[in-house]
Amino acid sequence: MRQPQLKEDLLRSINPQFIILKPTLVGGLAESAQWIGMAEARGIGWWLTSALESNIGLNAISQFTAQYNINMPQGLGTGQLYTNNISSPLKIEQGELWYKPELQPWGEV
Repeated sequence: MRQPQLKEDLLRSINPQFIILKPTLVGGLAESAQWIGMAEARGIGWWLTSALESNIGLNAISQFTAQYNINMPQGLGTGQLYTNNISSPLKIEQGELWYKPELQPWGEV
C-alpha cells in the first residue's frame, strides 16, 4: 500500500493503538518512515520489527530505528536464526541489540 491517501484512510477507519511495521514487508525504509509520520500525527504508537533479515538487513533496520526517539523495545534480532548468516558485530544481550565492532568484524558466511 504505497498510496498515502489509502494509508490515511486505513489509519482513520481502524484507529489502532499501535501499528507494527516490518520495513521489508511494507516497501522499505521510506515507506516505513511515511507510516511512522502518519501514525505519530494521529497519536498512534508504532513498533518496528525485522522480518527474518540477515545481519545486513538487521543492521540497516536497526540504524533506521535509531534515528527515532523511542522509549519502548523494538522487535529486532531475527538474524541469529540463520545458520549461514554473514558474521557481524551485532549482538543481542538481555533482549537488547548492540553493535560491538571489537567482537567480530563483518565477514563471510
